[in-house]
Amino acid sequence: MATNILQAFNEFKSRLELNETLQNAVTTHHEAIREWVESYNSNIKTQLIGSLQRKTRIHPRINDIFDIDILVILGEFHKQVDSGGIIPTQALDKLESIVKEHGTYRKLGVETDSPAVVFEYRDGVKVELIPAWRDFIYEPQGRGYRVPKRNMWVSADYDYDADYVSKKNDESDGWLIPTIKMLKAAKRNLFPEMKSYHLEVLATNIIPEIVSYYKSQRYQISYPSIIFSFFLLAKNEILKSSKILGSKSPDAGSYMNSFQRNELAEIFKKISNFCQSLISLDGRKAIEGWQKIFGEPFPSYG
Repeated sequence: MATNILQAFNEFKSRLELNETLQNAVTTHHEAIREWVESYNSNIKTQLIGSLQRKTRIHPRINDIFDIDILVILGEFHKQVDSGGIIPTQALDKLESIVKEHGTYRKLGVETDSPAVVFEYRDGVKVELIPAWRDFIYEPQGRGYRVPKRNMWVSADYDYDADYVSKKNDESDGWLIPTIKMLKAAKRNLFPEMKSYHLEVLATNIIPEIVSYYKSQRYQISYPSIIFSFFLLAKNEILKSSKILGSKSPDAGSYMNSFQRNELAEIFKKISNFCQSLISLDGRKAIEGWQKIFGEPFPSYG
C-alpha cells in the first residue's frame, strides 16, 4: 500500500527483487547441476547467462515458471560445420546424455528443446542448459560463443553484453537496471509478445541517453519520468535494429517482422501517452494509473 508516487515506486522496486526463499532455491539448483556437468569432464565449464547474469531478473508472479539459463562451454570453435565441425544436434545430444547420467536429473524428465537441454525441478524452477563453444572464428577471437539456433550455429556475446549493461548502469548513476526491471513488469502485463532480451537491449540503448539529457538540463530524475521518456523514444526505436554496441550477438529484434514491430510501436505510443497523463499527478489517481501499466507488483493506494 502507498499514498504517494515516491513511496509507490520505492515499494514497487523492492517487490521486483527475488525474495530470499526463491533466491536460495535458485542458487542451490544452479550450483548443483553445474557441479554435476563440470564433474563429467574437467574441460567443461559452466556459467549463468540471461537475466540472472545481467542482474535484470524480476520476481515471478504466482504460477509463473522461473527459468535458470546456464551456458555449458564444451570447447573451442575454430571451424564451420562444413569444414568438419560438430553440428548443433550432436552438441545437444552430448549434453543431454551428460545430464541424464545423474539419476536425479533423469527422473525429472530431462529432454532436448532446441536450443537447450531442459528439465524442471519439483518446486517449479526450470533449468535450460545451452551447449556452447568459445568463438575463435569471428573477431575478436576467443570472445563470445557459438550456440545452436534452428539447427545452425549463431554468435552470442553473453559476457560482453552483461558487462555492457553493467557499465551503462554505472554511467546512468544506477537508474538503468531498476528501470529495466520495471519495464519487464510492464511487458509482462501489456506486451508479453516482446522478448525480454529485446526489451533490455532497447532500454540499455535509450535510458542512459535519457539520464544524461536530464542531468545536462538539470531536470529532476525519477522513475516515472524515465519510463515515460523511454516509451516516447522507444516507439520509434523499436522499428530499427536493436543491438548492443560492439557485440557479436545478433539483432535482438530479429524474431519480429515489420508488421509486428509496427504493432508494438503503436502499443508503446499509447503507453507513452498514458504515462504523460500521469506525470503531473500524485496520490490515488497516479498510483492507480501506474498500476494499470505494471500490474500486480505495483502497490495499491492506501
